Amino acid sequence: MKTFAFIIFMIICVMLTAEEKGKPFFFEGALYQDWMGFKTEGSDLYQKISTRLKLTLGNRPGDGLTVFVDVRNRFTPGDQGKNVLTLYDIRVSFDSIKSKFFFSLGQMNLYDSAGIGILTGAVAGYKINKYLGVGAYGGLEPDIYNTTWDTDYRKYGAFVRYIGPRARQFSLSYNMIRFNNQNERRFLYLSTLMPVSNALIFFGTMEYELDSKIRTADRLSQLFINSRLNLGRYADVTVHYSSGRGLDYHQFLLEQSQNPSIQNTELDRFYYSQSYGARLSITPIKKVRLHLSRQESEQKDLLIKNHTTGFGFTFSDIMKTGVSLYANYNLNRGDYSESDTYYISASRNFGKVYWTLNYANFYNGVRVTGVGSPTLVRLQLPSQQTISTDLFIVFSRALAVSLDYAYSNQESTSDHQFFVRLILRK
Repeated sequence: MKTFAFIIFMIICVMLTAEEKGKPFFFEGALYQDWMGFKTEGSDLYQKISTRLKLTLGNRPGDGLTVFVDVRNRFTPGDQGKNVLTLYDIRVSFDSIKSKFFFSLGQMNLYDSAGIGILTGAVAGYKINKYLGVGAYGGLEPDIYNTTWDTDYRKYGAFVRYIGPRARQFSLSYNMIRFNNQNERRFLYLSTLMPVSNALIFFGTMEYELDSKIRTADRLSQLFINSRLNLGRYADVTVHYSSGRGLDYHQFLLEQSQNPSIQNTELDRFYYSQSYGARLSITPIKKVRLHLSRQESEQKDLLIKNHTTGFGFTFSDIMKTGVSLYANYNLNRGDYSESDTYYISASRNFGKVYWTLNYANFYNGVRVTGVGSPTLVRLQLPSQQTISTDLFIVFSRALAVSLDYAYSNQESTSDHQFFVRLILRK
C-alpha cells in the first residue's frame, strides 16, 4: 500500500510539471545498487542489498515546479531478513527568479534553513529582494526507516534566509517542537557561511534554547565554528570549535521508559562536551603538503579531558606516475584517551580506474549487535591492524563501479568486510 501510494504521488507530480507549456521536460537522476557483506571468524556471512534512487524532474531547480525524489530500499537475506524502505526526500518544490513566492510540499530536509532535520509537511516563503527571503514551515516528524508518521510529534517554525554573491549564506529560524500537545522544545537556530575575503572563510551553526525551565548556563545547546585562513600560497590554518548537548528529548523519554538504567548511562556520558583545535598545513613545494594539528576534547559531565597532536603529509602524483601517498600519526594523551593511531594510504590513478590501498591500527566500520542490527563503531586496540583496498572504475559518463574490501585482525579474531556499488547516472 505504501509503495502504491508513492507511485501515485510520483505520477501526479510528473503530470503537474508536464502541464507547464513552452519548456522542455527536465530529467536528472542516479541509481545506486549496493551489496555489503560482513564476515567474522565463527559466524555466517551477514549481508545486505540496497537500492537507492535519486531523481530531479519537471523543471531545473530554480526554474519553476520541480520534483525531488531520494529513496532507498534495503533487503536483508536470511530467516530474519526483511525489506526496509527509507524515504529521505519526496517533495514538490516551486522556485523561480520570476516569482516572489516559493514553496515545498512533501517530505524534506530543513537543516539548511531551520536546523530541525526531516519534516513531512509544507514550507512556504516570500522573497523580499534578490538575496533575502522569509518563510514558515509546519508538519510532522517522520520515521524515515519505517515510512510512518507520528501525528503527536509536530514541528512549526519561521525563518529568514539570505543567499548572496560569492556563496555567502545566512539563516535564522525560530523553531517549536510539540509532542502530545505540549511544547517539547523551543529554540533559535543560526547558520552562516561567510567568505570574508579571498583569504578567510567562516562557517558556523548555533542553537539557543528558549524554554524558561532551562538554566541560563545551558541555553546555548549547540555551537559549531570552523574557519580557514590562507597565509599565502604556501600555508593555511584551519581552526574549529564545537560544544553542545546531542540529546533528543523525545527519544530520550521513549528509551527511558523501555530501559531506564542502560539508556540513562549511555546518554549521560555524552550529555555535554566540547572540542577545539587548529591545523596548520604547509606546501613547501608543488604537490607536497605537510600538516600539524592539535585538538583538545572534553566531556564536562565526567571531567574527562583528552589531548591529540597529529602530524603527517600528502605527496601527490609522485614523479608524474599517478601515484600519491598520504600518512598521518596521532599522539593521543589524556584522562581517557586511545592509544596512538596511525593511517597510511597509497593510491594510483590509471585514468578511468582509481585504486587505493590503506593500512591503519584502528577500524571504522560495522559490527552486528542483536538480530540483524548493524551498528557503526570505532575500534582501536594496540594489537589491531586493518588493511583495506578500494577500486573505482568509470566505464562511461553514465556507468561506474566501486569495489571495496577491508580486513581487520586482532589477537583473537579477524573480520572481513566487502562492499560493491554500481552507479548509473542520467
